[in-house]
Amino acid sequence: MTVDILMATFNGEKYLNEQLTSLEHQTWSQWRLTVCDDGSSDRTVEILEEFQRRMGKEKVRIIRNDPPTGSAKNNFIQMLKECGGQYIMCCDQDDLWHTDKIKKTLGCMCRMEEKYGRQTPLMVHTDLRVVNEALHELHPGFHKYVDLFHDGRLSHELIQNQVTGCTVMINGALRSYLDRIDDFDSILMHDHWLAITAIVFGKIGYLNVATIDYRQHGDNSVGAANARSFSYLWKRFCRGKSDFRQDMKKSTEQCAYFCRIYASCIENKKMLQLLDEYASLYAKTKMARMTAFFRYGFWKKGWIRKIMQVIWG
Repeated sequence: MTVDILMATFNGEKYLNEQLTSLEHQTWSQWRLTVCDDGSSDRTVEILEEFQRRMGKEKVRIIRNDPPTGSAKNNFIQMLKECGGQYIMCCDQDDLWHTDKIKKTLGCMCRMEEKYGRQTPLMVHTDLRVVNEALHELHPGFHKYVDLFHDGRLSHELIQNQVTGCTVMINGALRSYLDRIDDFDSILMHDHWLAITAIVFGKIGYLNVATIDYRQHGDNSVGAANARSFSYLWKRFCRGKSDFRQDMKKSTEQCAYFCRIYASCIENKKMLQLLDEYASLYAKTKMARMTAFFRYGFWKKGWIRKIMQVIWG
């Protein structure tokens, strides 16, 4: 079974060699890598071409966006839409995969396919080890560090993404749902969209084990912060009501777009109602919105986040 790995790159020369080496050393050797570079001006493409020469063009494919998409999200969505593989993983340019990452994730995927069938849209995601630039451990578990759910409940996923894209594997049945996407701007992040799609139309599985060193550094577009630290809580508080509510509205707008393109395919009426309720939160009064939070379980994890949600949401 061949696993397709999709990597989005942009000016990633500093850590790219280490990531590529971690792919080369995977215990599951049946993989092929597609890299889509978004207009790098450093040595990123040169490093990729050196890796391609060593591994072979059948193993490593390089695409250069012209013009650039301008975001990792758009880069990943485009690759996902065009990928025809049965098992697909997403890969960042600056992390380090544990040698058994593919094998463990694929094993979980195969067990899920045995249970639910290959035609069921499926996703597997895992925990991560949080490390600094030099790969020294900051925390052994990402989900505990940032205080996130990993229960796969739709009400929790809509309001707060539980899935980190660089840990994800999806099957071809889930990927096919991306064919309907025609507006990348309405999507917050590709991993969040995939998670919602998997929960609504199929199943999502979680491996409670770190399969990746998640490197934190100054250039991270998305990183990890200790959600229980005073500095994190103070920073969140200082962002204020306007930013908090803007983030909330963006997530409801993403849900509204999801409903527009998939509503006709959703057979579970209770699930469709949940999506409709979340999408329309900001068409309601504040009191009605609070009622919906309690009635449908639209809560972020952690009591500080919940208090902010009640006050500012």
